[in-house]
Amino acid sequence: MAFETFDTGGFERFCSGLVAAGFSPVRDTDLKTWTGPIRESLKPLTDRERMQVVFYDGWPVRYAHVNVESLKAPHVYHGFICLWADDDPAQVEGRNLEALWARVDAWAEAARAGFDVADQALDSYLLFDGASGYRLELPLGDLLRGASNGTIIDLTAHLRKILFQVGVERDTPTFTGVLYNRRRIISPPLDLAQFRDALAHRQREHLERGLAARQDADIKTPSGGLDFAVLTWPRFDGQIDAIALGFSGHGAEVLAEAHAAFPSDSAARMRRAGPDAYLLTGKRVLVAGLGSIGGSVALLLAESGVAHIKGYDSDTLMTANLVRHVAGEYSVGYNKAVGVSVKIDDHAPWCDVDIVTKDLPFAPAELADNVRGFDLVVDCTGSAPMTAALSIVCAQERVPLITGALFHQGALLRIRRQAENDTPISARDKSIDYLTLPPDDTQPAGAFLELGCTALVNSAPPWAAQRAAADIVAGVIDQLLGHRLLPDEQVAVLRPLAAAPFDVIGPVTA
Repeated sequence: MAFETFDTGGFERFCSGLVAAGFSPVRDTDLKTWTGPIRESLKPLTDRERMQVVFYDGWPVRYAHVNVESLKAPHVYHGFICLWADDDPAQVEGRNLEALWARVDAWAEAARAGFDVADQALDSYLLFDGASGYRLELPLGDLLRGASNGTIIDLTAHLRKILFQVGVERDTPTFTGVLYNRRRIISPPLDLAQFRDALAHRQREHLERGLAARQDADIKTPSGGLDFAVLTWPRFDGQIDAIALGFSGHGAEVLAEAHAAFPSDSAARMRRAGPDAYLLTGKRVLVAGLGSIGGSVALLLAESGVAHIKGYDSDTLMTANLVRHVAGEYSVGYNKAVGVSVKIDDHAPWCDVDIVTKDLPFAPAELADNVRGFDLVVDCTGSAPMTAALSIVCAQERVPLITGALFHQGALLRIRRQAENDTPISARDKSIDYLTLPPDDTQPAGAFLELGCTALVNSAPPWAAQRAAADIVAGVIDQLLGHRLLPDEQVAVLRPLAAAPFDVIGPVTA
């Protein structure tokens, strides 16, 4: 068998059902492809009399696909009917042939009646007669702000691997394109002729001029004329649908293929920032220490929607730091705060980043000036004196404080919150309500010295630093949004120590 299944017996039963339904295996496919009579429910959608059932490695966790040659309908790609999404665990139901047929019949009924608008959205390029294999991304929301029916917007793009990027400057050839906006399109265009017909008169003339100016070029080479064109229209729940075409050839031989189109504007990124993102847009957070934990904290907070982050760190990013730090190799030699700010600019352009290439001051009045006006301060310095100073000053200024650090070379994680009605951090070491962590060894296993260092280097693994950052950010957002569902102190064992209660992995309570 040329492909592998997770259920050989089930596969044999499934194939017996196919035989009973009039199907037979296609020669030289090793039972991977079967052909048989078209399903009755599909007859109104096609003039074909036969269909195929195609198996993939991993059946039945990947369902057997149904193919009807030349079938054109929403949720069909090159004749293959999309019955379940690729990541839908329910597709295992298709291990039963009758369940697969029922799914086909339900799809056929929806295709005849017309899919809901929400089901149709974003399928346009799959319906077009010819796919390019390339992708095109553009700041759709930004481009269409203020656009009206019949708008024409000139575009340029640069090709990176298989991605055409609109509005991103690169040291590569420039492709010329255009965006046409329409108020209403009932059915997405299936070919270049229908694309033309969907345009307003002025847009159509613009397209013809651009295509006429082309020199002979393939889809990945600038032509001197119009290299790509995007058509947009409102589709569902205020969202915009789009189809992007790439052109090849010239004159009467111009061919159009559909690129898969993707938005790249801030709104598209923000939708991936989570349900709380818009609630965090007005928040201001100070992060002290932008090392392996603090750098990740700052980046995660920005990516989550926080509008303003001010970060403090005096250290320089070295090559060895790259193992745990979020900044890239291009930031080596620069201050760590600079590297973090570059990363935030790349990932979360809505966040205003203010960096200070020095540490927070210890002088009480100066420290108070620095924390005043923030919604929350995060202490990731790992410095007991700075934590104590921030605890006192933040309490005086009534600014919530969250501090997080790893201990015992990453074996223990402790996160403390000091906000309204919380016990001051400075008073916890004497309280039986809070755990006392075991002291670090003077010569901890795994710690090491490097040239020029005056202290042992913490060898906490990268995953522990990332775990710490994620848990700290969860605590920050819990406080910023006023939920306060988390306790004011969390201790977690990431790697068991010898002494109880730190000898079992998981959370530890006093």
